[in-house]
Amino acid sequence: MRTLPRTLLARIAFRSFFLQASWNYRGMMSMGFLYAIRPGIDQLHSPGPAREAAYLRHLEYFNTNPYFSSVVMGVTLALEERLSRGEIGEEVIHDTKEGLMTACAAIGDGLFWDSWRPFVATVALVFALGNFLLTPLIFLALYNLPHLYFRFAGIFWGYREGTHVIRSLRQFQFPQIRQTLRLGTMVLLAYLIPNHVNVHTPFLLTNLPLEYFYFGEKVVQGFGALLLVTLGTFAYRARVDVLLISFLLMIFALVLYHWGILI
Repeated sequence: MRTLPRTLLARIAFRSFFLQASWNYRGMMSMGFLYAIRPGIDQLHSPGPAREAAYLRHLEYFNTNPYFSSVVMGVTLALEERLSRGEIGEEVIHDTKEGLMTACAAIGDGLFWDSWRPFVATVALVFALGNFLLTPLIFLALYNLPHLYFRFAGIFWGYREGTHVIRSLRQFQFPQIRQTLRLGTMVLLAYLIPNHVNVHTPFLLTNLPLEYFYFGEKVVQGFGALLLVTLGTFAYRARVDVLLISFLLMIFALVLYHWGILI
C-alpha cells in the first residue's frame, strides 16, 4: 500500500524544477535532488538518526538528465519506504540510484538534446521563414510538452514500479524515436535550403520569357530540394551523423553563394 500520497509526489515533481539551482562540481545535482525529495524523506523517516542518514545519503554525487530525474526520485522514494520497513539495506538504494541515473542520463540526453531539440528548432525555422510572429511560443510549447510529461509522469512510474520502472520506459522505443526525429530534421533542412533562398538563374532569364521565369525558378528550387533530400537520405542510411549532414548542408549553401548560384 502506498505511503506517500499523490499530492506529495506532484509536489516533489514541481520541486524537481530546481534540481540544478545548486549545481556544483562536487555533487553535481545532489543538493537539488535532496531538496526535491525532502518532503518524501520527512514523511518516511521520523526525526532523528534515520532521517539525518537519509539526508547524507542523498548528498552523494548525482547527475542525470533533468527531465528524467523524477523517475529516479520516484524509485528512490519507493526504496526509502522499503528501507523504513526494514526490507532492504542502504546499499540497495545507493546501487540502484547510481545505475538508474546513468541509464536516464543516456536516454534523456539522446532523446532531448540530440534529437528532439534540433527537430523542434527546425520546425520553428519553417514558421519563422513564413514570418509567423508566434514562432517562439510554438517552439517553447512544442519542445516542453514531452518534457513536462516525463517530469510529472516519471515520479509516479518510479514510485509505483520501483526498480521495474525500466519496463515502462522500454515501451516508448526511444532508439526508433531518435532515428525518426533525426531523419525528420535532416529532411526539413534539405527542403528549407533551396526553397528559402533566391536562386540566381541567368540561364532561365536568357532562355525563358519573363512570364515563365517564376515557374522555371520554382522548378529549379523543387529539383534542388529533391536532390538534397535524396543525398541526405543516402548519407543517413550510410550512418553519417545528422549533425554532420546539417553542417555539410550549410557549407554547401555557402559554396553555392560564393559561386553566385545562391543569393
